Amino acid sequence: MSAPEIRRVGVVGLGAMGAGIAQLAIEAGFETVGREVSDDLGQRARERIAHFLQRKVDKGQMESGERETALESLSLTTQLADFADCDLVIEAIVEELDAKLELFRELEGIVRRDAILATNTSALSVTEIAASVSTPERVIGMHFFNPAPMMPLVEIVRAELSSDEAVEAAFAVAERLGKR
Repeated sequence: MSAPEIRRVGVVGLGAMGAGIAQLAIEAGFETVGREVSDDLGQRARERIAHFLQRKVDKGQMESGERETALESLSLTTQLADFADCDLVIEAIVEELDAKLELFRELEGIVRRDAILATNTSALSVTEIAASVSTPERVIGMHFFNPAPMMPLVEIVRAELSSDEAVEAAFAVAERLGKR
């Protein structure tokens, strides 16, 4: 079986890390859904992303039309249900195990069975997070370094039961995002 093609990316949590990951996704041409706990926080994240994309336009690193197209590919939500059609969902919430475990259990009941679930954790066990769902083979770590749009690396973490397909898909997404 080959790695699934990733077309639609979800990012849960649009703080500094999540907004940076969402920015990378829209710049790479992914249709992207970003979730925050309130509309206000989501709108602030969109404004931050728009600001950083405008700086790229001002520096001649991006065309104005590219910026607009990228921003149009970002939809905001407060509802996890809006991740139902995502091929990959990247979690970038608070670095607390219980919160991540609860989120992954909720996401498992919403996303398709073939969707990949990724955590951006830098310190928690990806295997332990994967154990919270009935399909741990689709859980991987995608640890971006801060600030995500600037740092060249992303750490792909294979949990104990991560499938080869999930890992391959994560590597393909990271490369499309311009990461090593």
